[in-house]
Amino acid sequence: MNFTPPAWALALTFWLHLLATVTWIGSLASISLLILPAMQRALSPDTQLIFIEAMQKRLEPIAWFSMSLLLITGLFQMSVNPRSSSSKRTY
Repeated sequence: MNFTPPAWALALTFWLHLLATVTWIGSLASISLLILPAMQRALSPDTQLIFIEAMQKRLEPIAWFSMSLLLITGLFQMSVNPRSSSSKRTY
């Protein structure tokens, strides 16, 4: 497919793709490296389960939105012809 979007559209999709990646991976990393170890030290097992369920209810929509945004922006980026979006060089 030979598709050449405006430069601002491509820059916006790159930025959104990066933002969604940082949001998704960053939340997973912060949960596993910061929240879960502190939770295990401070809370009883019953309270841990309640806390994890509440955290999952709050973060799951953000994760699904980030993954959807990654899919959409990734497909858009793949549809761009790299030769026509950058400078036209002849080798």
